[in-house]
Amino acid sequence: MLRIVADDLGLYKSVNDGIIFLLKNGKINGASLMANSEAFDDAVARCLEVQSPNIGAHLVLVEEKSLSGMTLPKNHKIFFIKYILRLIKLSDIDKELKAQIDKITQTGIKPQFVNSHQHLHLLPGITDIVIKLAIENQIPYVRIVNEPVNLSGSKLFRKVQLLFLNFLSGLAKKKITRAGLQCNDFFVGFVSAGNLNSNDVELAKNLTEKYPDKIIELGCHPGHENEELKEKYKNWGNYNWEKELNLFKI
Repeated sequence: MLRIVADDLGLYKSVNDGIIFLLKNGKINGASLMANSEAFDDAVARCLEVQSPNIGAHLVLVEEKSLSGMTLPKNHKIFFIKYILRLIKLSDIDKELKAQIDKITQTGIKPQFVNSHQHLHLLPGITDIVIKLAIENQIPYVRIVNEPVNLSGSKLFRKVQLLFLNFLSGLAKKKITRAGLQCNDFFVGFVSAGNLNSNDVELAKNLTEKYPDKIIELGCHPGHENEELKEKYKNWGNYNWEKELNLFKI
C-alpha cells in the first residue's frame, strides 16, 4: 500500500494552496498540519474544501513559535545538541506537543496520523511522548523513516543521517506496534526532501510492488512558491516546493 503524504500544511498560504489542490484532486493521500505555523488558520479553513481530507499532526520543535512557552531552537542541529546534553526537558517537550495536538483537535479536525518536522519524534524519549499522546488522542498511526540507502553518489552526509534515522526507526517501530498503533514499513523522501523527482516516486512504487502487504509512505513538500517564502526558509537549502507540486500534478 502506497501512502503519499504532504508535510508542512500551514507553513505558508501558497504552500497550503498547493497541498489543498493535490488533496482535492486525489493526487496525494493526506497532509500533515503544523499547529504553530503562520498559515494554520488558512489551512484549517481550506481543509473544509476537501471531502475526508485525511489530516495528520506535523509536530514542530524547531524554527516556529512555541505554543506552550518553550524556547524552540532555530534548527534541528541545535535541537539535537541541546537534547543530547539534556538542556531540553522532556516535560517541556511533552507540554509543547500536547499543546500542538490540542490546537488541531480544537478546530474539529481529528488527526489520523502523526509525524514531525525533521523527524525529531524518533529521538529516544520523544518517541515515548508521541506514542502516549497518540493513544490519548486516538491517533492510530505514527510515521517512521525506513528508507533504502545507497551510499554511492552525492548527498553522502544526508545518507549518513538517514542511516541514523533508520536505526532510530527500528527502535521506534517496536514501541509503536507494542502500543497497538500502526506505522509504515518503508519511507521514501528523506534524502531528496524538498527536491523529490520521478526516481523517488518510482522507488516508492517499486517498493509497493515488491512488498504488497507492507505500507510504503512517500513524504513530500509541495506548494506554490514566491520570493517571500524562499527568503523566509532559505536556511532549508534549495527547497523547491513548486517542483514537487508539479511532480504530483501529473
